[in-house]
Amino acid sequence: MSQTTAPAQTPAAAPSQGTHHYVLTVQKPIHNGFAIQTYAGTFSPTGMTRQDCYQWLMGEIVRQAPQMANASTLFFDVQSNRI
Repeated sequence: MSQTTAPAQTPAAAPSQGTHHYVLTVQKPIHNGFAIQTYAGTFSPTGMTRQDCYQWLMGEIVRQAPQMANASTLFFDVQSNRI
């Protein structure tokens, strides 16, 4: 007597993500307090150093939100996007 089993179910394919995950929180004084914004996402920093990644991300933030130019960094982390 032979026995068959159903194939194991696999999770749905995740959308394409970058090789690294980052979190960057910046703060800037405004007229009635502080503006604080956190940015997070994934990207693939091929050949970049950690400093290169930070500079690139700050440039992207200022490009998308010019009012955050010269903001102070409260938190920055970039790590491999694998568990």
